[in-house]
Amino acid sequence: MHEICTVSRTTDKGKRQLATRRVVVWVLLASAVLLTLTPPVSVSGAHLSLTIGPARSALSVPVADRICHAAGTTELHHRALPVTATAGEEFEVTVTFTAPADGFHAIGLTDVVPARWKVSVDLAWTEPQAILAHTPEPEEVVYIWMGPFAAGVNFTAVYRVMVPVGAMPGTYAFGGSLEYYVEPFPAPSYWATPAGDLQVQVVDATAVTTGRIVGVISEVDGTSVPGASVVLHRDGEVVASAVSDQSGAYSLEVPRFGDYEVLVRKPGFRDEAQPISVTEPVAGALDFAGDRGLIPNAPGKPYVLACAALWQLDDPSLQLSTSRLLDVISAAKYPAG
Repeated sequence: MHEICTVSRTTDKGKRQLATRRVVVWVLLASAVLLTLTPPVSVSGAHLSLTIGPARSALSVPVADRICHAAGTTELHHRALPVTATAGEEFEVTVTFTAPADGFHAIGLTDVVPARWKVSVDLAWTEPQAILAHTPEPEEVVYIWMGPFAAGVNFTAVYRVMVPVGAMPGTYAFGGSLEYYVEPFPAPSYWATPAGDLQVQVVDATAVTTGRIVGVISEVDGTSVPGASVVLHRDGEVVASAVSDQSGAYSLEVPRFGDYEVLVRKPGFRDEAQPISVTEPVAGALDFAGDRGLIPNAPGKPYVLACAALWQLDDPSLQLSTSRLLDVISAAKYPAG
Protein backbone atom coordinates (compact mmCIF):
# COMPACT_ATOMS: atom_id res chain seq x y z
CA MET A 1 0.00 0.00 0.00
CA HIS A 2 2.83 2.37 0.83
CA GLU A 3 4.46 1.80 -2.55
CA ILE A 4 1.27 2.61 -4.46
CA CYS A 5 0.73 5.83 -2.51
CA THR A 6 4.34 6.89 -3.08
CA VAL A 7 4.13 6.57 -6.86
CA SER A 8 0.76 8.30 -6.99
CA ARG A 9 1.94 11.24 -4.91
CA THR A 10 5.20 11.78 -6.81
CA THR A 11 3.51 11.33 -10.20
CA ASP A 12 0.77 13.90 -9.39
CA LYS A 13 3.37 16.41 -8.29
CA GLY A 14 5.38 15.81 -11.45
CA LYS A 15 2.32 16.42 -13.60
CA ARG A 16 1.54 19.70 -11.85
CA GLN A 17 5.13 20.89 -12.27
CA LEU A 18 5.33 19.80 -15.91
CA ALA A 19 2.07 21.62 -16.68
CA THR A 20 3.97 24.92 -16.44
CA ARG A 21 7.30 23.80 -17.88
CA ARG A 22 6.93 25.59 -21.24
CA VAL A 23 6.20 28.90 -19.49
CA VAL A 24 9.24 28.43 -17.27
CA VAL A 25 11.51 27.40 -20.14
CA TRP A 26 10.33 30.30 -22.34
CA VAL A 27 10.94 32.86 -19.59
CA LEU A 28 14.38 31.37 -18.90
CA LEU A 29 15.24 31.33 -22.60
CA ALA A 30 14.36 34.99 -22.96
CA SER A 31 16.37 35.88 -19.87
CA ALA A 32 19.35 33.81 -21.02
CA VAL A 33 19.66 35.78 -24.26
CA LEU A 34 20.04 39.01 -22.26
CA LEU A 35 22.35 37.78 -19.52
CA THR A 36 25.95 36.61 -19.37
CA LEU A 37 26.07 33.83 -16.82
CA THR A 38 28.99 32.62 -14.71
CA PRO A 39 29.07 28.80 -14.20
CA PRO A 40 28.00 27.78 -10.59
CA VAL A 41 27.98 22.37 -10.73
CA SER A 42 23.33 1.49 -14.07
CA VAL A 43 20.07 1.39 -15.89
CA SER A 44 17.21 -1.11 -16.15
CA GLY A 45 15.46 -1.83 -19.45
CA ALA A 46 11.88 -0.97 -18.55
CA HIS A 47 9.61 -0.09 -21.48
CA LEU A 48 8.39 3.47 -21.71
CA SER A 49 5.86 5.18 -23.98
CA LEU A 50 6.83 8.68 -25.05
CA THR A 51 5.03 11.32 -27.09
CA ILE A 52 7.40 13.01 -29.49
CA GLY A 53 7.33 14.69 -32.87
CA PRO A 54 7.11 18.02 -34.71
CA ALA A 55 4.80 20.67 -33.23
CA ARG A 56 1.10 19.90 -33.89
CA SER A 57 2.01 16.46 -35.18
CA ALA A 58 2.59 14.23 -32.18
CA LEU A 59 3.80 10.69 -32.62
CA SER A 60 3.42 8.07 -29.91
CA VAL A 61 6.43 5.76 -29.86
CA PRO A 62 6.87 2.84 -27.39
CA VAL A 63 10.57 2.35 -26.75
CA ALA A 64 12.91 0.42 -24.46
CA ASP A 65 15.75 1.52 -22.19
CA ARG A 66 14.27 5.00 -21.79
CA ILE A 67 15.30 6.11 -25.29
CA CYS A 68 12.94 8.22 -27.37
CA HIS A 69 13.17 8.72 -31.11
CA ALA A 70 12.21 11.57 -33.43
CA ALA A 71 10.20 10.21 -36.37
CA GLY A 72 11.29 6.76 -35.23
CA THR A 73 14.88 7.22 -36.39
CA THR A 74 16.94 9.73 -34.38
CA GLU A 75 17.78 9.02 -30.74
CA LEU A 76 16.60 12.02 -28.79
CA HIS A 77 16.65 11.33 -25.07
CA HIS A 78 18.30 8.76 -22.81
CA ARG A 79 18.27 9.10 -19.03
CA ALA A 80 20.47 6.88 -16.85
CA LEU A 81 19.11 6.14 -13.37
CA PRO A 82 20.27 3.60 -10.79
CA VAL A 83 17.91 0.68 -10.33
CA THR A 84 18.01 1.00 -6.53
CA ALA A 85 19.04 3.59 -3.94
CA THR A 86 18.99 3.87 -0.15
CA ALA A 87 17.74 6.59 2.19
CA GLY A 88 20.35 9.34 2.56
CA GLU A 89 22.23 8.30 -0.60
CA GLU A 90 23.34 10.81 -3.24
CA PHE A 91 23.63 9.71 -6.85
CA GLU A 92 24.05 11.26 -10.29
CA VAL A 93 21.49 11.22 -13.08
CA THR A 94 22.96 11.46 -16.58
CA VAL A 95 20.88 12.60 -19.56
CA THR A 96 22.25 12.18 -23.09
CA PHE A 97 20.71 13.13 -26.42
CA THR A 98 21.63 13.99 -30.00
CA ALA A 99 20.40 16.99 -32.00
CA PRO A 100 17.99 15.53 -34.60
CA ALA A 101 18.35 18.27 -37.23
CA ASP A 102 20.26 21.45 -38.11
CA GLY A 103 19.48 24.94 -36.92
CA PHE A 104 18.06 24.56 -33.42
CA HIS A 105 18.42 27.92 -31.70
CA ALA A 106 17.67 26.61 -28.21
CA ILE A 107 17.25 23.35 -26.33
CA GLY A 108 15.51 23.07 -22.97
CA LEU A 109 15.81 20.05 -20.67
CA THR A 110 13.50 19.72 -17.66
CA ASP A 111 13.60 16.85 -15.15
CA VAL A 112 11.37 16.37 -12.12
CA VAL A 113 12.52 14.21 -9.20
CA PRO A 114 10.33 12.65 -6.49
CA ALA A 115 8.79 14.86 -3.82
CA ARG A 116 11.21 16.14 -1.16
CA TRP A 117 14.27 14.75 -2.96
CA LYS A 118 16.93 17.45 -3.20
CA VAL A 119 18.66 18.23 -6.51
CA SER A 120 21.74 20.21 -7.55
CA VAL A 121 22.94 21.37 -10.97
CA ASP A 122 26.05 22.97 -12.43
CA LEU A 123 27.02 24.27 -15.86
CA ALA A 124 30.29 22.34 -15.50
CA TRP A 125 28.27 19.13 -15.63
CA THR A 126 27.15 19.70 -19.23
CA GLU A 127 28.78 19.03 -22.61
CA PRO A 128 28.63 21.14 -24.70
CA GLN A 129 28.33 23.60 -21.85
CA ALA A 130 24.81 24.91 -21.33
CA ILE A 131 24.16 28.61 -20.73
CA LEU A 132 21.79 28.02 -17.84
CA ALA A 133 21.59 25.51 -14.98
CA HIS A 134 18.63 26.19 -12.73
CA THR A 135 16.31 24.63 -10.12
CA PRO A 136 13.11 26.75 -10.45
CA GLU A 137 11.34 24.35 -8.07
CA PRO A 138 12.95 22.42 -5.18
CA GLU A 139 12.48 19.16 -7.10
CA GLU A 140 12.92 20.41 -10.67
CA VAL A 141 16.02 20.63 -12.87
CA VAL A 142 16.36 22.91 -15.91
CA TYR A 143 19.28 23.07 -18.35
CA ILE A 144 19.22 25.34 -21.42
CA TRP A 145 21.53 25.48 -24.44
CA MET A 146 21.58 28.28 -27.02
CA GLY A 147 22.53 27.31 -30.58
CA PRO A 148 22.41 27.03 -33.42
CA PHE A 149 23.49 23.37 -33.34
CA ALA A 150 24.18 21.03 -36.22
CA ALA A 151 22.43 17.69 -36.57
CA GLY A 152 24.28 14.89 -34.81
CA VAL A 153 25.76 17.02 -32.00
CA ASN A 154 25.84 14.91 -28.83
CA PHE A 155 24.75 16.46 -25.53
CA THR A 156 25.30 15.34 -21.94
CA ALA A 157 23.78 16.82 -18.79
CA VAL A 158 24.29 15.56 -15.25
CA TYR A 159 22.48 16.50 -12.07
CA ARG A 160 22.77 15.17 -8.53
CA VAL A 161 19.95 13.80 -6.42
CA MET A 162 19.86 13.29 -2.66
CA VAL A 163 17.38 10.73 -1.33
CA PRO A 164 15.88 12.04 1.94
CA VAL A 165 17.28 10.38 5.06
CA GLY A 166 13.76 9.44 6.13
CA ALA A 167 12.66 8.04 2.75
CA MET A 168 10.69 4.83 3.19
CA PRO A 169 11.36 1.80 0.99
CA GLY A 170 9.23 1.88 -2.14
CA THR A 171 9.07 2.96 -5.78
CA TYR A 172 9.64 6.63 -6.60
CA ALA A 173 8.91 8.21 -9.97
CA PHE A 174 10.88 10.71 -12.09
CA GLY A 175 9.45 12.79 -14.93
CA GLY A 176 10.53 15.48 -17.36
CA SER A 177 10.74 16.75 -20.90
CA LEU A 178 13.20 17.70 -23.62
CA GLU A 179 12.26 20.50 -26.05
CA TYR A 180 13.94 21.87 -29.17
CA TYR A 181 13.20 25.41 -30.36
CA VAL A 182 13.67 27.26 -33.64
CA GLU A 183 12.43 30.75 -34.39
CA PRO A 184 9.81 31.98 -33.96
CA PHE A 185 9.54 31.30 -30.23
CA PRO A 186 7.86 30.05 -28.10
CA ALA A 187 6.53 26.90 -29.76
CA PRO A 188 8.98 23.98 -29.64
CA SER A 189 9.77 22.31 -32.95
CA TYR A 190 10.45 18.92 -31.37
CA TRP A 191 9.85 17.59 -27.90
CA ALA A 192 10.14 14.38 -25.88
CA THR A 193 7.80 14.00 -22.94
CA PRO A 194 7.58 10.78 -20.90
CA ALA A 195 4.03 9.40 -20.79
CA GLY A 196 5.15 6.75 -18.29
CA ASP A 197 7.26 6.84 -15.15
CA LEU A 198 11.00 6.53 -14.74
CA GLN A 199 11.44 4.89 -11.37
CA VAL A 200 14.03 4.25 -8.69
CA GLN A 201 13.45 1.61 -6.05
CA VAL A 202 14.43 2.83 -2.57
CA VAL A 203 15.46 -0.18 -0.49
CA ASP A 204 16.38 -0.75 3.13
CA ALA A 205 20.14 -0.23 3.48
CA THR A 206 20.40 -3.27 5.75
CA ALA A 207 19.06 -5.44 2.91
CA VAL A 208 21.71 -4.28 0.43
CA THR A 209 24.67 -6.61 -0.03
CA THR A 210 26.22 -5.06 -3.14
CA GLY A 211 28.68 -2.19 -3.34
CA ARG A 212 30.98 -0.25 -5.58
CA ILE A 213 34.69 0.58 -5.70
CA VAL A 214 35.86 3.80 -7.33
CA GLY A 215 39.28 5.38 -7.72
CA VAL A 216 41.92 6.86 -9.97
CA ILE A 217 45.00 5.30 -11.53
CA SER A 218 48.23 7.19 -12.09
CA GLU A 219 51.94 6.59 -12.32
CA VAL A 220 54.21 7.10 -9.35
CA ASP A 221 55.18 10.49 -10.82
CA GLY A 222 51.51 11.59 -10.80
CA THR A 223 50.70 11.15 -14.52
CA SER A 224 47.19 9.80 -15.12
CA VAL A 225 46.92 6.33 -16.66
CA PRO A 226 43.97 5.98 -19.07
CA GLY A 227 43.08 2.65 -20.63
CA ALA A 228 44.34 0.53 -17.74
CA SER A 229 42.65 -2.80 -17.07
CA VAL A 230 41.17 -2.96 -13.55
CA VAL A 231 40.14 -6.44 -12.39
CA LEU A 232 38.32 -7.38 -9.19
CA HIS A 233 39.31 -10.76 -7.68
CA ARG A 234 37.80 -12.78 -4.86
CA ASP A 235 39.31 -16.10 -3.78
CA GLY A 236 41.29 -16.20 -7.02
CA GLU A 237 38.20 -15.71 -9.22
CA VAL A 238 37.53 -12.68 -11.45
CA VAL A 239 34.20 -11.15 -10.40
CA ALA A 240 34.25 -7.76 -12.18
CA SER A 241 36.43 -5.64 -14.46
CA ALA A 242 36.65 -2.10 -15.82
CA VAL A 243 38.93 0.17 -17.86
CA SER A 244 40.18 3.53 -16.59
CA ASP A 245 38.93 6.58 -18.51
CA GLN A 246 40.94 9.49 -19.93
CA SER A 247 41.45 10.97 -16.47
CA GLY A 248 42.50 7.62 -15.00
CA ALA A 249 39.21 7.14 -13.12
CA TYR A 250 37.53 3.73 -12.81
CA SER A 251 34.47 2.19 -11.17
CA LEU A 252 33.83 -1.46 -10.23
CA GLU A 253 30.50 -3.00 -9.21
CA VAL A 254 30.89 -5.39 -6.28
CA PRO A 255 28.40 -8.29 -6.37
CA ARG A 256 28.33 -8.83 -2.59
CA PHE A 257 30.07 -7.64 0.54
CA GLY A 258 33.41 -9.21 1.37
CA ASP A 259 37.17 -9.06 0.96
CA TYR A 260 38.58 -8.50 -2.53
CA GLU A 261 41.79 -7.75 -4.41
CA VAL A 262 41.94 -5.14 -7.17
CA LEU A 263 44.61 -5.75 -9.83
CA VAL A 264 45.65 -3.05 -12.32
CA ARG A 265 47.47 -3.85 -15.56
CA LYS A 266 48.59 -1.87 -18.58
CA PRO A 267 51.19 -2.67 -21.24
CA GLY A 268 54.42 -0.83 -20.47
CA PHE A 269 53.86 -0.88 -16.70
CA ARG A 270 54.36 -3.28 -13.84
CA ASP A 271 51.21 -4.81 -12.35
CA GLU A 272 49.90 -3.29 -9.15
CA ALA A 273 47.42 -4.86 -6.72
CA GLN A 274 45.67 -3.75 -3.53
CA PRO A 275 43.24 -5.45 -1.12
CA ILE A 276 39.92 -3.89 -0.10
CA SER A 277 37.07 -4.92 2.18
CA VAL A 278 33.56 -3.91 1.01
CA THR A 279 31.12 -3.77 3.93
CA GLU A 280 28.49 -1.18 2.90
CA PRO A 281 26.67 -0.06 -0.28
CA VAL A 282 28.33 3.36 -0.48
CA ALA A 283 31.25 3.58 -2.89
CA GLY A 284 34.61 2.67 -1.39
CA ALA A 285 37.65 4.60 -2.64
CA LEU A 286 40.78 2.77 -3.78
CA ASP A 287 43.34 4.88 -5.64
CA PHE A 288 46.42 3.63 -7.43
CA ALA A 289 48.50 6.78 -7.02
CA GLY A 290 51.56 8.08 -5.20
CA ASP A 291 53.21 5.19 -3.41
CA ARG A 292 50.67 2.81 -4.97
CA GLY A 293 50.97 4.28 -8.46
CA LEU A 294 52.10 2.29 -11.49
CA ILE A 295 55.81 1.97 -12.26
CA PRO A 296 56.91 1.92 -15.93
CA ASN A 297 58.69 -1.22 -17.09
CA ALA A 298 61.71 0.79 -18.19
CA PRO A 299 61.78 4.29 -16.65
CA GLY A 300 64.56 6.56 -17.90
CA LYS A 301 66.87 8.75 -15.85
CA PRO A 302 64.62 11.87 -16.04
CA TYR A 303 61.74 9.78 -14.69
CA VAL A 304 63.87 8.53 -11.80
CA LEU A 305 64.95 12.09 -10.99
CA ALA A 306 61.31 13.25 -11.01
CA CYS A 307 60.44 10.50 -8.53
CA ALA A 308 63.48 11.43 -6.40
CA ALA A 309 62.09 14.98 -6.22
CA LEU A 310 58.78 13.59 -4.93
CA TRP A 311 60.68 11.50 -2.39
CA GLN A 312 62.13 14.73 -0.95
CA LEU A 313 58.77 16.50 -0.55
CA ASP A 314 57.50 17.34 2.92
CA ASP A 315 53.84 16.74 2.00
CA PRO A 316 53.07 13.11 2.93
CA SER A 317 50.13 12.99 0.50
CA LEU A 318 52.52 13.56 -2.44
CA GLN A 319 55.75 12.14 -1.09
CA LEU A 320 57.12 8.83 -2.33
CA SER A 321 58.49 6.46 0.28
CA THR A 322 62.08 5.30 0.18
CA SER A 323 61.04 1.76 -0.73
CA ARG A 324 58.93 3.03 -3.66
CA LEU A 325 61.79 5.18 -4.97
CA LEU A 326 64.05 2.14 -4.79
CA ASP A 327 61.46 0.19 -6.81
CA VAL A 328 61.63 2.86 -9.53
CA ILE A 329 65.44 2.78 -9.51
CA SER A 330 65.36 -1.02 -9.74
CA ALA A 331 62.98 -0.83 -12.72
CA ALA A 332 65.38 1.58 -14.44
CA LYS A 333 68.39 -0.60 -13.77
CA TYR A 334 66.66 -3.87 -14.66
CA PRO A 335 63.98 -2.93 -17.22
CA ALA A 336 61.28 -5.44 -18.05
CA GLY A 337 60.68 -6.47 -21.64
